[in-house]
Amino acid sequence: MGGGGDARDALLQMRFHFGERDRDGDGPLESAVMDACARRGVRAAALVRAVEGFGAKHRLRTDRLLSLSEDAPLVAVAVGEPGVVEGLVEEVRGIAAEGLIVVEGVEDGEGTGGAAEGAIGDGGPDLVKVTVWGPRTGPTAPHLGAVAALRRHRAAAATVVLGVDGVLEGERRRARFVAGNRGVPAMTVGVGNRAAVEAALGEVDGAAHLVTVEGVETYSRYTRVCLHGEATRVTLVTSEVAARSRHPVYLELVHQLRREGAAGATALRGVWGYRGEGEPHGDRVLALRRDVPVAVEVVDAPDRAGRWLELARSLACEDDVVYAQPVRRAITLA
Repeated sequence: MGGGGDARDALLQMRFHFGERDRDGDGPLESAVMDACARRGVRAAALVRAVEGFGAKHRLRTDRLLSLSEDAPLVAVAVGEPGVVEGLVEEVRGIAAEGLIVVEGVEDGEGTGGAAEGAIGDGGPDLVKVTVWGPRTGPTAPHLGAVAALRRHRAAAATVVLGVDGVLEGERRRARFVAGNRGVPAMTVGVGNRAAVEAALGEVDGAAHLVTVEGVETYSRYTRVCLHGEATRVTLVTSEVAARSRHPVYLELVHQLRREGAAGATALRGVWGYRGEGEPHGDRVLALRRDVPVAVEVVDAPDRAGRWLELARSLACEDDVVYAQPVRRAITLA
């Protein structure tokens, strides 16, 4: 797949990276962005609160320190028909003073299914990333089943990421402190060879509200595929407790990227998932150190992204997964 399209590449996805303190006039920018998602009729959208990150100005945002807890990194993800998403992108450009907008084509994975199984971490040309959309919990939530199916068919990794706001089936759904928040959107993000992903999706067909598929590449194919895009996203899937020294891998990667001048990076914490040969695992109440999945994303020019791919690989622990994908368009707001 690489960055090319095919008959199923009929949707666009916007990912907008910004900060919790960013404003739209007198109100929070996050509310304005999610209002726009609902008003414009996207197929699905989620606002995700990240745990660590920085942008073009290299200002560190984190949820680890109380003094900075009100300026956590945010990522708004929205999927829809091309005209809808392009209109949303222009609206976000008009209301946001800074941030990064990434636009990319995705396949509509509805009805995808297969029977073949593949080896974990297969780096062939059919490596894909799949995103399964649905409510957080409840009888219609697809996430536990999707993770189990991806693991059973030996996909390389899967992570469930919770939204704090979003849109599903045309309805705005926001998390509340005193509510069960069952209907708030969540995403299961998996990566593996296409045969494994299609076999897994065959088991959860009908349970998801939306499924999208994107092509990704391993290190060995990076220079042949990812150098042709306008930008490249590099992703490391690790654990919050995985460490090579006294610092967790995800923090070490974010801070090294910042020191070396990367355009920006974001660390997203999951609540359930696995990577490599590990069993699915997740959040534990009152645990001081939580063995939950964490995905670090960095978007940069293709030639610079090659360096970040090497850096991620050098820091990765056993079972961690590193991959790259070309990005159709990246817009830096400053």
